[in-house]
Amino acid sequence: MKKRLAKSDFMMAYMIIITLACTIGGFFFGAFYMKTEIESAQAAALEAEQREAEKEQMLKEHKLYNEQDFVRFHYAVLAPVRELQNAHFGTIDMWADLDAKGQEEALKELEKAAKETLKLLEKDVLLPTSPLLVQAHSNFTEGVRTYLARMEQVRTAQNSNALSVQEVASHFASPGENWAKAQEELYLSLANWEASYVTRQAIPQEAPETVTIAQWKQYPFHYRTYLSAVSMTREGQWTAFYPEDLATRIDNLLASSDAATIGVQDISGAVRLLYATDAIQPGDFTHLRKKIHPELKAPEIPIYN
Repeated sequence: MKKRLAKSDFMMAYMIIITLACTIGGFFFGAFYMKTEIESAQAAALEAEQREAEKEQMLKEHKLYNEQDFVRFHYAVLAPVRELQNAHFGTIDMWADLDAKGQEEALKELEKAAKETLKLLEKDVLLPTSPLLVQAHSNFTEGVRTYLARMEQVRTAQNSNALSVQEVASHFASPGENWAKAQEELYLSLANWEASYVTRQAIPQEAPETVTIAQWKQYPFHYRTYLSAVSMTREGQWTAFYPEDLATRIDNLLASSDAATIGVQDISGAVRLLYATDAIQPGDFTHLRKKIHPELKAPEIPIYN
């Protein structure tokens, strides 16, 4: 007679069967999961490629970055933002000459201006052909909100003890990542306009980590202003000048023998030199345009006229 299996043997057999079932099930589940993940990644990559292809096609057909969008953006977004920026740096310039009451009044005026600017930016702006300008509008709005939050901190600190110009400036060293990002998006949109309507040549949509002098000279002007905006973000300082001022100063430096004499190797070195020597001033683009870029083509908006 065959010996019946003991209960422990049955349990062992069941455990082996269950373990095998779990292993096989886990294998197929893992394979299914991996297949789903791979298919999702492939679908996302394909969708991104299709979007980029559609964008390229629209650029070729002149359906993106219509000049009217830049005009709307300028008056609805850029003009009030720059007015606030100019008022801010005007206050910084005269801060040391004000008494305590004058300083308090200046901060009140800046806060009032920021609130009025925010109210304007919170309005809808029709920018149907310019996705980067839509993003820039949103980021400038967040940047002004950040400015207002820091203004509240400054006014609280000022009530306790009069702040020096350096202390006030340090509170506003940067109006936040949103403001810097908005500036980059604005100038990349201008570079896309230039690529579509002027040079008819594609441009990189991501700024390279390093730019040689030779590369810089090959890029069209508006792409150089975009690279300048990126450089300003990397410097982490909020300034009274704008990317077109920095780009023009870089061009002016490279057109002279100074860059070679000093040993400037790339654009990062040129930017550091210009910052260190305080060589960039608001309005440099306007003052040097006829000398350096007399034939510049740009959208018909006030910052270029």
